[in-house]
Amino acid sequence: MVDKESGRFIYYFMAFGASIRRYTHMRKVIAVDGTHLSGKYEGVLLSAIAQDTQNYIYPLAYYVVDKENDTSWGFFFEKLKAFVVDKPELCVISDRHVSIANSLARHYPLAHHDVYMRYLDENLQANHHCSNSLYLYYHEAKAYTLEEFNDYFNALKERCPSAAASLKYEFGFEKWS
Repeated sequence: MVDKESGRFIYYFMAFGASIRRYTHMRKVIAVDGTHLSGKYEGVLLSAIAQDTQNYIYPLAYYVVDKENDTSWGFFFEKLKAFVVDKPELCVISDRHVSIANSLARHYPLAHHDVYMRYLDENLQANHHCSNSLYLYYHEAKAYTLEEFNDYFNALKERCPSAAASLKYEFGFEKWS
C-alpha cells in the first residue's frame, strides 16, 4: 500500500515461495512478532515464522508497516491467510500486543492464541521481582503431567505469590502452559 501524497509505501508484504510451499510440512504453530526499525527507514517489521518436524525454523512472511496497530496487523493476517489457513489445529504465539489479539480474533477465529514464554518471563521479572524463582515457571511451562505442573506451581506460589497469581489470573494457564 502506497501513500498517495508522498509516494512512499506504508505497508509492504513479502513471503518467499519456498516457505509458502514448505508450510504444508510444518508444525501448525506460527510465531508472530514486530520489531521497530530505526535509522533512515523507520517503521515496524512484522514477521511470522514456523518450525518443521525436524526443528528447523522457516520464515513465512515479512511485513514492513508504518506503525504497529489494528490496521497493520489486520492487513498482515489477511495476507498470511493466503497460505496459512485458519483451523482449530493452528496455534499462533505472540506477545500480548492488543492489536495482535484483535486481528487474530477477526482473521483467525478458529486458531488458538498463546503467549511467548520469554514475554511472561520478562513480565514476571519486571513486575514481581522473582528472578531467582523463575526456573520454577519454566519447569511449569514444560511439564508433561498435571501432577508435575502442580508441584512446580505450588513451589512458585510459596516463593513468589504475586507471580503465581499473575500467571493464574492475569494470563491464564491456557495461554502459556
